[in-house]
Amino acid sequence: MTMYVLFTESALCYMYTHAQRRWMQKEAGGELYSSTPHSLRIVVDAVAGPHQEDYRTRHSYNPNLKSTDNARLEMYARGRHAIGLWHTHPERSPRPSGQDKKTTEEYLRAFGNDRDRYLSIIIGNRGDLLEIAVWSAEKNGDWLSWNEFHGQVQDQIP
Repeated sequence: MTMYVLFTESALCYMYTHAQRRWMQKEAGGELYSSTPHSLRIVVDAVAGPHQEDYRTRHSYNPNLKSTDNARLEMYARGRHAIGLWHTHPERSPRPSGQDKKTTEEYLRAFGNDRDRYLSIIIGNRGDLLEIAVWSAEKNGDWLSWNEFHGQVQDQIP
C-alpha cells in the first residue's frame, strides 16, 4: 500500500493565503494536524499558525512556543494530532534550509516514540497553483522528499 499525505482544500487554502507574493511579506507558518497520525494515508484537515507572537521576517519564521503549545492542546482536544510543520518561503520552488531540517528533526525527537516521521511543508510564492514542497524527517535519520500529485487520490494507487 502506498503512503501519502492528502491536504483538504481548506487546509491548502489557509496556507496559500500566507504565501509571500509581495516583496516585503514575512514568512508565516505553524503546525499541521490530522486525526490519523499513524496511518499510511494521512489526511491533513487542520492547520494552525501563524500566531501574533511569532517572530517573522522576510527570510525567517520562529514560532512562539507558548502559542504553539496552546494551539496543539486545543487541536488535541478536537481529536487532531500534530504531524508536521508548514511555512512559507519567498521563492518559486521552495526547498528546506538547513534550519528547516534542524527544526523538523527537533520536533520529531520531542515526540519520542510516538512518531515515525514529522512533515515539513513549504509553500512557494509563484504560479497559478503555488508550488508546495513536502518533506519528512524520518525516525531512522533519513530526510525524504514526497512527490506532489494533483487530482483525486484513488484506492487503486499501488
